[in-house]
Parts: sequence; structure tokens; C-alpha cells
Amino acid sequence: MRTTIRCVQALGLALLLPALIAAADTGVVVETARVERIAMGARLPLNGSVFSRNDVAVTAAVAGELDWVAEPGTRIGRGQVIARLDRTPLQLRREELQGLLEREAVNEVYQSKVVERYLALSETQNLSVFLLDEAMSRRDIARKDMAILEARIRQLDDEMARSEVRARFNGILAERYKQGGEYVAPGEIIGRLVDLERLEVRVAVPISYRARLAVGDRLEITVDEGSHAGVVRTLIAAGDPVSQTFELHIDLLDADREVIIPGQLVRVEIPLEASQMTLAVPRDAVVIRSEGSYIYRVSARGVAERVPVAVGAGQAHLVAVSGELEEGQRIVVRGGDRLREGQQVTEQGQAQANLQS
Repeated sequence: MRTTIRCVQALGLALLLPALIAAADTGVVVETARVERIAMGARLPLNGSVFSRNDVAVTAAVAGELDWVAEPGTRIGRGQVIARLDRTPLQLRREELQGLLEREAVNEVYQSKVVERYLALSETQNLSVFLLDEAMSRRDIARKDMAILEARIRQLDDEMARSEVRARFNGILAERYKQGGEYVAPGEIIGRLVDLERLEVRVAVPISYRARLAVGDRLEITVDEGSHAGVVRTLIAAGDPVSQTFELHIDLLDADREVIIPGQLVRVEIPLEASQMTLAVPRDAVVIRSEGSYIYRVSARGVAERVPVAVGAGQAHLVAVSGELEEGQRIVVRGGDRLREGQQVTEQGQAQANLQS
């Protein structure tokens, strides 16, 4: 019995051993990138905030009871309804005026026929001028009353049209201040519509750097680990005497509207000197210890090689480095804190391929 158990254990170990060897051969799984050569110079990093260039209050144009208001966060296209007032009182008033108009139209037809008959009689018989003038006066009054009623109906039609509050641009209903069933007066704020397409960054810049900037300058804007292009649209002429800064407005050119939203904090890089070509690596690739900074380079044999580096200026998610590195060499971006000199490594994509095979 013991002999059988030992045979089974030996067989299991024999089957497991190749898998263990294969796992050992794969080494530490790491994420890698390549050393880049880019133009980089000294920059002034500043914190800014994202704003929408179209951020407006949604107001009621006419008085009435709100029938419906869109939910906060709803994306609304230009011309679409944001809120709707109850039209019932306006419709009832319109029906009343329409009835009066129809009655007055009948009266106007009658008075016009009376005038025509009196005119015909005046040519053949001796008709009192007073009777003719009185008939013409009643006809003219009927026509004026019709004009007044038609104007009131047009006004009601306009009010009914404005009882639907529509978006003037594509946006999102960021806030809702009124609910369905509440009464609103003309001009009262119902909500807040924000345009997510036209975004800008506003940043306070020290006045001493104003001469370095001009309208049309392209600047780099960093959000989390992503870099986006921006162009200076406005330099506010007046500075703040307390903070000694002026406000800079930068249009976002290529921002992902799902990533960047109004109210978000960003970093703006103000160039301070002419850019020079230098080697750069992702910030996460640099391992900082008490003995200094270094990077793990991956050799052609897949072995980690520790390379001491000096870290320079940063730009977005990259930093300038100097050391025994060359453009295009593979370096470890994540997983370097677990590595040792000479240890076998496997790049993340390669490790996934090995598992699938």
C-alpha cells in the first residue's frame, strides 16, 4: 500500500515538474517601454482648472407650472427640450379668444353687408348720412376688435412655444433647481446647461512670466497620465495685486471629452527655455533609493540590467534621464521594485501569450 502511494506521489511530481520549470523560466513578469529621444526644456508646472466656454443658466421664458424637467446628467442636443411648462391654461385661453374671434368675424361680415346696402341706397334714394356713417363705424370697430383678438392669439401661440425650454447648444444638464409641479416666474432659473465640447483651462500665472506668453502659443496640458494639446486664447490684461498673478485661458484642442470634464484639475507646462533633444523615460520607470536613482534595462536575453541614471526635467508622464542608455532600448516601467540585477524577466504581453499557449 505504501509502495503504491509513493508511486502515485512520484508520478504527480514528475507531471508537475515541467510546469514548475516552465514557470521558473518565465521570470518576473514586468511591463516595459522604450527609451525615447524627445525635445524637452525647462518648464514651469502650474495647476489649472477646466471650464466650459458655454456654461449657462436655464431660465423660464414665461410664467407657469412646470410639467416636466430633464434629469440632471442628461445629455441634451441643440434644440431639444430641457423643461416643459403646463400649457393647459394657455390652451384654454386660446380657445376662448378663438371663439371670440370667430364671433367677431361673423359680426364684421354682417356690418360690411350693411354698409354695402346703405351705399347702394344712397345712390338711388335720399339716405341719411348719419345712418351710413354709423354703419361704417360699426364695421370698422368689428375689424379692429378682430385685429386685437388675432394679436392676442399670436401672443398666446408665442407663449405656448416658449413654454418649452430648449437647449441652445449641445450639452449636459449639470444641475436642476426646479422639479415638475413647481411654479416658476419669467426669468427664474430652472437648471444649468454645460457644453462639454468647447472646454478651456484657466490657470493663474505669475506676472513675471507674462512676457514669455502670447495668444496662439501651444502649451502642454497633463491630466492624470495623459497629455493634451492646448492653445492660448486669452491673456487677461489685469493682474491680481495680492497674488501677483494674471489669468490665462487655454483652449483644449484634442481632449477626450469622456476623460476631461469641467471642474477637473490639470497641470499646465509653461516653457521657460528653448527645447533640446534628450533621452526620456516614463516616470514610473525610475526607481529611487537612498543610494541613488536607477532604471532596469532589459537585455536581448531577457535579463534585468540595473543602470544608474540622473533624473532631469519632466514633461507630462516623461522625465529626462542621463546614463548608459540608448534610444529604443527596452526598460522596465512596472515591476522594477521586485527585480534584482541579472534576474530573468518576462514582458507582460509575452507572459500572457505563454499562458494562452
